[in-house]
Amino acid sequence: MQTTSTSTTATADVQVHLLDPRDERAFDSWFAVIEAAERHDRPREPGELLHEQRRLALDGAGPDPDTAIVLLSASVGGEVVGAARLELPMRDNLHLCELVLCVHPSARGHGVARAVQAEVERCARDRGRSTLLTYADEPPGSEGRSGNRAAARALGYAVAQQEVRRDIDLPLDPARVARLELACRPYAVDYQLRAWRDACPDDLLDDLAELHRLMSTDVPKDEMDWREEVWDGPRVRRSEERVQASDRTYVGVGAVHVPSGRMVAFTAMGLPRSQPARAYQWETLVSADHRGHRLGTLVKLAALQELAASSPQTRFITTWNAQENAPMIAVNDALGARVNGRLAVLQKVLA
Repeated sequence: MQTTSTSTTATADVQVHLLDPRDERAFDSWFAVIEAAERHDRPREPGELLHEQRRLALDGAGPDPDTAIVLLSASVGGEVVGAARLELPMRDNLHLCELVLCVHPSARGHGVARAVQAEVERCARDRGRSTLLTYADEPPGSEGRSGNRAAARALGYAVAQQEVRRDIDLPLDPARVARLELACRPYAVDYQLRAWRDACPDDLLDDLAELHRLMSTDVPKDEMDWREEVWDGPRVRRSEERVQASDRTYVGVGAVHVPSGRMVAFTAMGLPRSQPARAYQWETLVSADHRGHRLGTLVKLAALQELAASSPQTRFITTWNAQENAPMIAVNDALGARVNGRLAVLQKVLA
């Protein structure tokens, strides 16, 4: 397999090559581009962490991963100026490749992104992938006209979905908590909340796997070509093991329907142990048959309180919602969320 390509532009010769995550020096240079791009776009926020990304890349390059990871590094004159991470689902969605592509701010406008994109497409095709998905963060004031969105469109991507970023400050106001619990509890008399840290209880594992599957079918996707995922208990456990190996921790809360004994709603929130100021909302889902009982609000409310109690250093949590997902937006607004930009999901179907 070819591992290096050269693209000549009007201003630079760009060399793009596959990167072995076991090469620590090369990985550090690759990550420095990711970090510089993030700081350029969101200078006052914590971003990706080196040890997390290395652990995920090593796992994705190992035998039989749930998601294979391919890294590309681009250099000009021996200096690394571009970085890409290809994430390839291996259990389902075998047509798909998720992509992170960054160019160092000092090297933008010189053909680096185009050179990396060409190699991304070659790698994707070689691995049987036909659809690329990437994401453009748009800080406040740049929504719909960000440089990230314009760069992706210039490479042939089209907007497949638009998400709104919201942040919730922690800890929650006790008066807000009491008011929401009082308003929601009468709707949820047949449900019991169960919380866990880092590992779902064994008796809820199969239900959690099913809820993960529903996350791929029941949430708004607009034009995204994201298809049904295959989940079972062992896959959930592998996912939890990756969280631990990456030095992250997560809080999960589920709502169990007492008459049936099944967990029918859940939420998961994670954060880096070494940089706990900011947490991330991962998934929240209520099974369609159990909506209307305020379960989304109750599981998130319980998880946010657990997060604030166990990690007092955490100042806020970030969540993203498809702009058409009115029910979840209403939940987050009730929790005191504030809008902090957008995320454009961009898609390209390879010819």
